[in-house]
Amino acid sequence: MRKVKQGKQKEMGRVKLNDTQDLVASMVDNEKVGLRVVVDTKNYKGHTKNGLRFYLFDGNWEEFRKLISEVGKVYEGKA
Repeated sequence: MRKVKQGKQKEMGRVKLNDTQDLVASMVDNEKVGLRVVVDTKNYKGHTKNGLRFYLFDGNWEEFRKLISEVGKVYEGKA
């Protein structure tokens, strides 16, 4: 199995999803934004495989921000 070098990560915030899961936003290597699910149960504590990572320089992050903005408008009944 190939080992992947862990980059420098700085947690920027988290949202509680339920009693055992949080969605954590992190800056990775000052070039990526990571959104990962973190669990805290009696059997396991840590990141899951569920998550997204956006490079800040390729335009995907800006497209994601626009998508979230549209979701917010629909949720608030403004669209």
